[in-house]
Amino acid sequence: MPRHIPWVVLCALVVAGAAVWWAVSAAPGGVGMATAAPVDTPVVVETATVPVDTPVVAETATAPVDTPGTAPTPDVAETATVPVDTPGTAPTPVVVETATALIETPDVAETATVPVDTPGTTPTPDGMEVATATPVDTPDVAETATAPPATPAPAPAIAGYTGHIVAEGETLELIAANGGSAPELIAAYNLLSAPPRPGRALIVPRLAGQTSALAEDSIMVTRGSADRPWVALTLDAGAGSAPAAQILDTLRDRGVRVTFFLTGKWIAENPELTRRMVAEGHELANHTYSHPDLTRLDDAAVRKELADTEAILQETAPGASLRPFFRPPYGAYDDRVVRIVQAEGYLPVYWTLDSLDSVGEPKTPAFLLERITARLTPEQLRGAIILAHCGSQATADALPAILDRFAEMGFEVRRLSEVLE
Repeated sequence: MPRHIPWVVLCALVVAGAAVWWAVSAAPGGVGMATAAPVDTPVVVETATVPVDTPVVAETATAPVDTPGTAPTPDVAETATVPVDTPGTAPTPVVVETATALIETPDVAETATVPVDTPGTTPTPDGMEVATATPVDTPDVAETATAPPATPAPAPAIAGYTGHIVAEGETLELIAANGGSAPELIAAYNLLSAPPRPGRALIVPRLAGQTSALAEDSIMVTRGSADRPWVALTLDAGAGSAPAAQILDTLRDRGVRVTFFLTGKWIAENPELTRRMVAEGHELANHTYSHPDLTRLDDAAVRKELADTEAILQETAPGASLRPFFRPPYGAYDDRVVRIVQAEGYLPVYWTLDSLDSVGEPKTPAFLLERITARLTPEQLRGAIILAHCGSQATADALPAILDRFAEMGFEVRRLSEVLE
């Protein structure tokens, strides 16, 4: 047999073996490389590369892609899983989190933070560290509806005013019924803290749509009640103002509150002093705007003097009022002036004792001390209305001694409204 026959036979065996192997591999269920079933997706990227901005990347972290027919990828310690959305899969809940991939660098293992984009968020620039936010289930918070602030009841519409002196046995209810008013309105308007005593002078506001059967009394108040050892210190302010701050300091330090009769011009020139008087609890009253002799003005001019003064006070100290008291400049008045003033809602007030600090020769503090505290007997001082002036430096200097002397005599210095009760 020729020597080359065995080689031919060997080649035939190789060819035959290859054919058998091919046939077995192609057969369904055969052993060998498993072929993935086709997936109806546009493109399937089997390896997701995590981008990390570093000069050298030692390893590429791959994200497994679940495709039908393949076995899950075994856990690899250095593989960061990045979810890859494929058609037909459920949407991923919106959760703020980060996926990390380890980067091998000499001696230092750094963690590169890879933000996971969520709908509606702005992508994080490469290289910026992102803090991991832990999802917190925030309970629903019911919004509390804020009720609008209560609107204060509008002030009652007042159609006019009547001057009235309380008679024996007369009550506020009876006066209100006869005067077309309301008891609480009369009390508030006249600064009453108790039922009025017989002989107390009042201004009775008449409500719109009501009529009044009260007789109009022409009133000029000259003193208050003698039931208590109280005196009303009243200070007119129509000229200078330099001593006013000193007077207010003394009253504040002694805890005494009094009544100031202010002109509109003085208010306009001294807004801070006016506001201080209001803030420290003193009563304010109307002394006209320009301090004229009202007996020489016509009716309209008298009304304007009163209205302009009230208006400038409202502008200077909103919410404050000069009502219900009024004092005529120079003490000049007649029946016509009194009735106009009352019809405008003011109770005319004169005085029991004039300190004389604004007339004649300049007075000394010693003179004013004796004049104010010793001119009247103790019985006459009860309920007395004392006139002094804010522009008098002598009055400012004498005031501490005057208050001390009254205290030694057992008298209290009070506001006009209190002494009238």
